[in-house]
Amino acid sequence: MKKCLVFILGCITGIIGTVGLLLIIATTNSDHRMSGLTMFEEPGDCILKANLEVFQVIAPDAALAQVPFSFKQKDSTVYLVVNTEGKSYYDDQIVKLPANKCFRQVGTYQYQTKSDFRKTVPVVIID
Repeated sequence: MKKCLVFILGCITGIIGTVGLLLIIATTNSDHRMSGLTMFEEPGDCILKANLEVFQVIAPDAALAQVPFSFKQKDSTVYLVVNTEGKSYYDDQIVKLPANKCFRQVGTYQYQTKSDFRKTVPVVIID
């Protein structure tokens, strides 16, 4: 009876130890940065003073967007918009630029399109 109890307690201790070790490894190795994202040391220039329309959410706080289509505005540049205020983005959302603010470039993002093209786009925040 005593040997059986020691065996069961040993198994439980081994399972708990393994799970704990895996949790420690997972938290230390987790890199919260997106693959293909390169951030600048210093923020860059204000590159856009127009609203953007989200067409693909990459992460809850980051989305690919472009200037909504109009005949007056011919800018078809794609931007990765990063929200530094903890808000989430969703498809077809219009990211409105507050008065006296601009989209400031803070890095670049490289990704592969469905057509297997590699694209590099500016990463912007509202500043």
